[in-house]
Amino acid sequence: MAKYPGFVRGTRYTCLPNDVFGTLLQDIETLAELKCTLRVLALLHQRRGQSPGLSLDELLADRVLRQGLGDQPGGPLAAIRQGVAAAVERGTLLEHRSGEGEGGLLLLVNDEQGRRARNQMPESARRAASGETVAPQQGAEVEGARDNIFALYEENIGLLTPLLAEELKEAASAYPWPWIQEAFREAVVHNRRSWRYVARVLERWTTEGKGHGKPGRHPEAADPKEYLRRYGRSL
Repeated sequence: MAKYPGFVRGTRYTCLPNDVFGTLLQDIETLAELKCTLRVLALLHQRRGQSPGLSLDELLADRVLRQGLGDQPGGPLAAIRQGVAAAVERGTLLEHRSGEGEGGLLLLVNDEQGRRARNQMPESARRAASGETVAPQQGAEVEGARDNIFALYEENIGLLTPLLAEELKEAASAYPWPWIQEAFREAVVHNRRSWRYVARVLERWTTEGKGHGKPGRHPEAADPKEYLRRYGRSL
């Protein structure tokens, strides 16, 4: 365990409800729930005056949580989902379904502001936020690829940032999963461990064809050319 050097002059402080240090600290049993609860409260405090919610996607890409829960059974992504689910079940956090997938699942603090924001949502969103049964989400295959591309990146390249996570999500939706795996393998084999290189490989296969000489795409997913239009210049 690395020794913390202590708080320096000018350190900023985060306002948290007193119950966090009393009832909740006493009752929360898992490290995942505790860390997810504290992180959501802190991030939303930093955003006060802006959006009252935080997407689950943002938490899954959060560097602090991914490192802090990296040694949990099943890995950090599973731990974050479990921690969030426990906090929602306990009532510390509220859910707001604003769209499909985990990017459309917003988390709010169960305080006056969060409840007011949820009450202003459409009826379908309130039903989801209240935990009522909703239709199964579509695109589970793409979401699975999205999680796997996060893991591939961290295993082969390095730590994931929220900004890059958006590009990886787009790529997971735009390209067939076997392509993504093979592109990462090429980056490792040629010792070019960067997302820029992986993206260029995928771009080449899209425009020139891969193996069979014909451009390909993820079934029922976004167009790879649209991904290139949005991110090509920054690669």
